[in-house]
Amino acid sequence: MALRNEILALEEQLNQMLDRLQELRIKVDSMEVQNARLLERLSVENIRSEGLEELTKLYNEGYHICSTYYAQNRNGEECLFCQSFLKENM
Repeated sequence: MALRNEILALEEQLNQMLDRLQELRIKVDSMEVQNARLLERLSVENIRSEGLEELTKLYNEGYHICSTYYAQNRNGEECLFCQSFLKENM
């Protein structure tokens, strides 16, 4: 009888461990999805940051970056449209 009770106790422990393993699998799956979303968001933000750096560089080189006069020479003058664009996106 003692051996049977020991086997039943081990079965109960095994079932508890399997339940816990299933909980951990669900949690890991959720974390992997969240991680993928965060990595995608980070990638988009890096691309946006690089693009903004390039536009700032163009503006500092004397070209318009606003939609109204894009790529035209500023002839040394400041442009409120360009500056507004940079201010909104920084």
